[in-house]
Amino acid sequence: MPEDRAEDIKIGTDIVEIQRFRGLSSDSPFFKRVFTENERKYCDGYPDPAPHYATTFAGKEAVVKAISSFCNLPMDAIEILRNKNGAPYVELHQDCQFSIRLSLSHSTNHAVAVAIAFVHSITDQKHIQGLLDDTIKELLPGGEMS
Repeated sequence: MPEDRAEDIKIGTDIVEIQRFRGLSSDSPFFKRVFTENERKYCDGYPDPAPHYATTFAGKEAVVKAISSFCNLPMDAIEILRNKNGAPYVELHQDCQFSIRLSLSHSTNHAVAVAIAFVHSITDQKHIQGLLDDTIKELLPGGEMS
């Protein structure tokens, strides 16, 4: 990736065992410290909230990993919400110079998240696509995209 683009995009990922969230009460100190009221309401709206808590937690961890070298945010300042179609999005409740894109998924046993953080000043779609292409080239063996 060219040096002038190296700080424009950051990536974070996390994987969580869903079992860690089974049997915990949503009003436990851990849940109140880590999850916002909106997040708890969303997760508790499911018959089995554990996968949703685990996925939301993985999302928060992925965001922390993506932006930690620039923003030191507590977990409750990172809010994982869903739009009307169920797609996740991130709201940061402290000033941070990044816009975040988030992908979440879970299986029976694990929840996973990938966060991509863009510097706020990036608004040009071609520039963003170039950053993504450069990042993918760095990650792929041999640096080639198909």
